[in-house]
Amino acid sequence: MGDNFGLNDNYEYYEFSLDSLDADDAFNSQNLTTDWPVFTVAGKGPLTDVVALKVLEVQIPFSWYVFNSKNNTFTITETTGGTHTITIPIGNYTSSTLPAILTTALSPAVAGTTQTITCTYNTSTNNLTFTSAVNTNVFSFNFGTQVASENFSPRLFIGFNYGSITSSQVTGPVQAITSPYSVLLSGPNYLYLNSQKIGSDLDLYLPKEATNLGGGLAGPQMCKIPVNCNAGGTVIYQDSSPMMWFKYDQLQSLNGFDFYLTLGNLSAQSPLQLNGLGFSIKLGILREVKINIDRVLPTAQNGRVTRREGPKRARPAY
Repeated sequence: MGDNFGLNDNYEYYEFSLDSLDADDAFNSQNLTTDWPVFTVAGKGPLTDVVALKVLEVQIPFSWYVFNSKNNTFTITETTGGTHTITIPIGNYTSSTLPAILTTALSPAVAGTTQTITCTYNTSTNNLTFTSAVNTNVFSFNFGTQVASENFSPRLFIGFNYGSITSSQVTGPVQAITSPYSVLLSGPNYLYLNSQKIGSDLDLYLPKEATNLGGGLAGPQMCKIPVNCNAGGTVIYQDSSPMMWFKYDQLQSLNGFDFYLTLGNLSAQSPLQLNGLGFSIKLGILREVKINIDRVLPTAQNGRVTRREGPKRARPAY
């Protein structure tokens, strides 16, 4: 009959509507149930003979912080004044609010620098410029020296590259640094829905250079979800390929799920913290229906005798 999912009588279809606010427990004691929920299969009990599954829908509140405790620091070094750590307050910002936040974070009163550096946003080029009126005190930014360190700095979100120390350039009476790239104030434009229990059994592969996401091996990722709203909104995902499923080849029964989110390949925060709000999932599962065929001997049907033979009688001759 083929694998005509949904129409093949050999399969039973199950659908689970899961909300992290209704989770049984958290995956571990270090995380909230809303960030890494664990669900137990109820109703008919554990599912056996599962042949395929997929994520059908996801709803995620954009309540996470683009600038969080894992990626909100970098360093500044002055010719006169030494090196200082700059900390961007945790939160989400716009092109209007971020320049003021960075100006304050770089100020002598907060950072301990010896000069006042002002940050401005260019609406035409979508980048930031950091300007100091003291043109004799060259300053530089450091966002880390290794590829892996990009997950632990705000460099992408404020328009800089990893592994480089950017020095200010003197222009007349001032000196300045302009970010070489556009800012990304809304953060990475996609998320991954992950599961430690069932994710690695699905054939979803990422590039080898995705070093923070398994390096090309089948990992916990179950689907890629575009971030289609701004902070304060709700990310809505619906499966775009309803006839395509992930085959599930495990022999053991499926009696529970765990799920968590990661923000692209750029955030060191795992699981992604939704700050107390929950996310919801619709999961589809196909289970194979076992068919029993009873073979009956030709001389018996349902335990009944169909033919009987006894001793033959000799007839007299006439």
